[in-house]
Order: sequence, then C-alpha cells, then structure tokens
Amino acid sequence: MLDSIISKMLAVIRLALFSASVFVFVKGNDCIVDDIKVQANFDTDRYMGKWYEYKWYAQSFIPEEERYADYYHYYIPTDDKNITNYISGRDPSKPDGECFFYHRELIPTTVPGRFIWQDTPSDAMSYWVLETDYTQYAFVYACSNVSSTRTCTQPRAWIWSRTKIIPQIVMDRAPSFFNRTCLNETSFLDTKQDKECDIPAQYRTTEGQNCNVSTFQIQQDFDIAKYSGSWYEMRWLAQSYIPPSELFQDYQHEYVVGSDGQVSAFIRGRNKQGCFYREAIMEQSETPGKFTLKVKGNSDDQYPYWVVDTDYSSYAVMYGCLKMNNSECVSARSTVWSRRQTLSPRLQSRANTILQMLCINPAAFLLTSQKNACPPYFGQSACEPANGSVNVVNTPLMTTVIAMMMPLLVFQ
Repeated sequence: MLDSIISKMLAVIRLALFSASVFVFVKGNDCIVDDIKVQANFDTDRYMGKWYEYKWYAQSFIPEEERYADYYHYYIPTDDKNITNYISGRDPSKPDGECFFYHRELIPTTVPGRFIWQDTPSDAMSYWVLETDYTQYAFVYACSNVSSTRTCTQPRAWIWSRTKIIPQIVMDRAPSFFNRTCLNETSFLDTKQDKECDIPAQYRTTEGQNCNVSTFQIQQDFDIAKYSGSWYEMRWLAQSYIPPSELFQDYQHEYVVGSDGQVSAFIRGRNKQGCFYREAIMEQSETPGKFTLKVKGNSDDQYPYWVVDTDYSSYAVMYGCLKMNNSECVSARSTVWSRRQTLSPRLQSRANTILQMLCINPAAFLLTSQKNACPPYFGQSACEPANGSVNVVNTPLMTTVIAMMMPLLVFQ
C-alpha cells in the first residue's frame, strides 16, 4: 500500500517537473524564427519516402500509454510538384491500438527545405527540414504562431529516422537541434516503434474520387511492338507488408511478339534459392493495351494486365483489378516498370500521379532491388516442371555456362 502511494507521488512530481520545464521554455524562448536555417542545398527527391518518428515535441506531458505508437510519415511526390504526406500509426484510445491512416499535403516554397504542411488551406503550418543526411535521420521544425517579436509561441518539432532502430548519429546531433530551436530536450517524448501498421492498398486521395474501374483510362493508341522488350520491376503494389528478406530481387519481364501476333512473356528474378524463370502468354483483348497474363503450366496464376501509362522508352505503369465490389476494385495488382535498373525522380512522380488516379496508394508499393540481374534462360518451356517455374541456383559456374551459350540461344 505504501509503495503504491509513493509511486503515485513520484508520478505527480515528474509531471509537475515536466510541466514546469515546458512553461520555462515558453516564457524564455528567444529564438528568432527568421534566423532558423534549414538544411543547406536541400534535395527534395532524396528526402522522399518513409520516416519513422523517434521523438516529438510536446507542449505538455503525455503518459506513454496514451501516445500514438508506430507513427511514421511517407512522402510521395507527384507531377504537380506537391507532395502527398501519408501518415500512419496506432491510436491507444482505440480497441487493441487500432491503426489509423490519412494524408496531408506538403507544399514546396521558394526556399528548398521549407514547406507548407496542410490538410486544408485554413489548417496549415510551416514545415522546415533543419538538418538531414537523407539516409538515416532528419530534424524538422514547425511553427503555428509567430509573435510580434518574431519568436514562435506554438512550435512543433520531430526527430525522424529511416529505420525503427535509431542510429547513433541521431543522439550525437540532437543537442544542436535543441539549441538552434530553443526547444527544451526534456519536452521531447519518445515514440514506441515495434508493430508497424499495414498500409491500405486501395485509397482515395480526393473526396468523392471516382474509383469505378470501368472509367480508368489506359495508354492511348497502345503499340505492342514499341512496348515489347525487357522491363525491370521498380516497385509493386502489396496488400500487406512483406519483410525485405522475403521479396523477389532483380525481377523483370521480357515481352516478345511472335510472327503470329502472340505475345510471350519471359519472366526471371531471384529468390532465396537463386534465379527462377517462368514463361507466360499475354492474351490480348479487343482493347489494345488490355491483356490477361497467363503463366504456362499454372492455370491459377493469371491476372489482368492493363498498360495504363508508358512512354515506351523509359517507364510504364501496369494495373489489374483482381477483385471488385460494386464496380470498385478492392484488391488490385500494379507494377511500375523501367527500361533500366533505375528510374528518374521525374518519372517516379509521374507514376505516383497515375497510381493515385487509379485509387491505389503509392505508399503501399514495395521496392524491388535491381543490382544483379539473372542471365536470360530461353527455351525453358521444354524442361520446366509442371508448376510452370524452374529454379536455377546462380552459381559462378552456371552463370559462365549460360553466358557462353547466349550467342547460340534464340527465342522459340
């Protein structure tokens, strides 16, 4: 009984001390907002992607059990130069810490590194990236209200990490962040990161958006001859999170138009066992650009394949609805392709715009590593197993043998 009373008294004392430190900060803030500098030579493209919240500035103390957990931001650039900020986390006030997901806009200003962060024009604040190395950490500052003396009376701030495991550089650089912003270190609260929320694959980015699949546009005047050839998978739509160790790597398709007009797809990639190879048929519909991809030897492995946007020479977006409900897609398949093993930021932004128009969420896409392409393996249909696939362990000897045979191999 006595221990319980003492624990409660200590909690009250800690709360009082924390509140006092915040009060002192508010009264003693002498940082002039106009003098706070952002990251020099800020690169917006490098800043995009996912950031996990490590610490955030609070005006008053909030017990750990009442804070959002697994909170992160995902920044997606679009063609209009604005940035969609997808936000997710767990709300402890909801049953079992239910996940939430919504989005705001991050609008660039004339000063690189300074943005306007808003839900609506009436609900906006500054968002300044004061320091980042792009690959590990970022310090961000915001101000909702500036006094007549040009100090901030309603500051906000975040310490972000690219990973859920916080790198040492964050601890090393944090004191300078506190000093530059006149924010008290004790006013920053930790965010628990241990059970990341799945991102909804189907998502409207505008109120009342038309998501009727029959209205979706595909590439106008689609030309299969120009589309044929090799395509590298840059990213693909996932219905739930998959650890990077479980993802295919070096995945690509090669489309070949036969003399009879039939389109074949030669598929290769790398899994834990090594390189794998498959062959498929692209069954054409009456609408150019709309296909059904059917893997040979596996009647269950087929899906609609619509080329919704491509420039033929650099990039393409594929879409296919697997399941519909009242004319809207509730389970889709989509891939962003590139003719090369990388894709320029400009085309990534274009792809994001197209994906949002299809009512699918660019933040739900998983990246495909493209570093060590599997060698081509033609004529596989004669020796592949019944399931339509063959695994080849990519040993140096096998790679050498296939490379020596390449001049002799032709498409069947």
